Amino acid sequence: MGFADLPIPPALRAALEARGYAEPTPVQAAVLAPALAGRDLLVSSRTGSGKTVAFGLVLAGELLAEAPGFGRAGSPLALVIAPTRELAVQVQRELAWLLAPAGGRVVACVGGMDPRREARALADGAHLVVGTPGRLRDHLDRKNLKLGALRALVLDEADEMLDMGFREELEAILEAAPAERRTILFSATLPRPIVELARRYTREAARVAATPPEEAHEDIAYRAHLVAAREREHAVVNVLRHLEPASALVFRGTREAVTHTAAGLGERGFDTVALSGELTQAERSRALKALRDGRARVLVATDVAARGLDLPGIELVLHADLPRDAQALQHRSGRTGRAGRKGLAVLLAAPAERFRLARMLKEAGVAAAWVPVPGAEEIRAGDDARLAAEIAALAGEGAQPAPASDEELAAARRLIAGREPLLVAAALVRRDRARLPAPEELPLTAAAAREAPAAKGPRRPRPGPPRDAVWFRVSLGREKKADPRWLLPLLCRRGGVTRDEIGKIVVLPRETRFEVARDRAEAYARAARRTDPRAPDVRIEPLPAGRPR
Repeated sequence: MGFADLPIPPALRAALEARGYAEPTPVQAAVLAPALAGRDLLVSSRTGSGKTVAFGLVLAGELLAEAPGFGRAGSPLALVIAPTRELAVQVQRELAWLLAPAGGRVVACVGGMDPRREARALADGAHLVVGTPGRLRDHLDRKNLKLGALRALVLDEADEMLDMGFREELEAILEAAPAERRTILFSATLPRPIVELARRYTREAARVAATPPEEAHEDIAYRAHLVAAREREHAVVNVLRHLEPASALVFRGTREAVTHTAAGLGERGFDTVALSGELTQAERSRALKALRDGRARVLVATDVAARGLDLPGIELVLHADLPRDAQALQHRSGRTGRAGRKGLAVLLAAPAERFRLARMLKEAGVAAAWVPVPGAEEIRAGDDARLAAEIAALAGEGAQPAPASDEELAAARRLIAGREPLLVAAALVRRDRARLPAPEELPLTAAAAREAPAAKGPRRPRPGPPRDAVWFRVSLGREKKADPRWLLPLLCRRGGVTRDEIGKIVVLPRETRFEVARDRAEAYARAARRTDPRAPDVRIEPLPAGRPR
């Protein structure tokens, strides 16, 4: 199904095409189903599922009907309420480009910004207003925000707004809105308070499970480590060093812990920023911008600060302090594994917390692998393997050869002239290790792991890679942050094979080449040709004959 099959105003089709949107995500297709036209909705949809565009399309259809575009802006026709400043601003930007071809004007009203400027923007007229509960209530009380013309209202991440204590503000806004409006609630989870809110403020809302419970975590792998309480921050260092994620979100339970952890990681050489409730809006914006543009790789945050953030590139969520319950676990972990990408969530538990974490995982319907915290030796071995892979790639192993230039060969001869080649290689290893944060020794954690009850049983060793294999390639490389850790599940899913039937994986700048067991290669090629709705732009094909590498 494409957007052409859905009831979308023509002007918005142009906006979607200009942004490269080819097919709707499940939540977009679900809320635009003809059977739900005009109805109030209660939508369960995980973060990163394309829900902003989903309710933007619903609002446009509701407000435009058959009209080619919006008329002159006056009192708002629709209101979107979001839990945090960051999310509200992101939603405003997303709706602005989506509605721009139809002449839609979208205004944001959020805490931390100049309320007088927002009041002037409201006085100038807006078709849609996006804001946080507290600031919208303030504008409502000051008569800056008039809801008499309102025809639709969206609560985005409604469960988080209730968790954050915004019930009073939400109810005041909902009571002030016209009774005949259309109301849409989006929520990652549907706890009882959300269902009660929907029952009170919607008209027989249709339930839309855009993310069924059994699929809520399917793009996220879970891992749990038992750690000594006194070595928790050292364990954070080792997890980050072992995985080397391009971007990571580390959760701590208090502002003080955030400050201490961020400072400690920075001193060790990690590019780190912190996010907690006492920061000004400008400081929060600078921290998030540093993470988005790659100047920082690690964000340390509290639950409150990280709610509502849209950070689509997060590869790792590290729960340095355990979430308070299964719902918080889902919210936190949902910051990775977004929009079809694979993600990893790692939880650190002190011995006294182990069984509480086990119950929490069970309530969330999540299976986590309990494994030891990576030690210094394991991390150094990983460093060596990465260095070897980089050298192999530069030397053309496993790919098309990249012959060294005469100048490079001359420099190499000068480098080893009169020196033992092994000592030259050792110097390169030393230099490579010096640029990386040093791993930590964890003697207390190792002792706690030895004393802990045994896990469910010994893990079976994984079989080695297939001996007889065929080379394939996938259209993802280093330029798109390709990494074997999240590529492997994608490759298996696309071709309908197990991990044991995938061999070597070689990441190149613009593509990645990998082996498939020869007896599965033909079936794999047929399966991989089918379009994957979760990754429609990713192409997989066998390498031409005669080019095994």
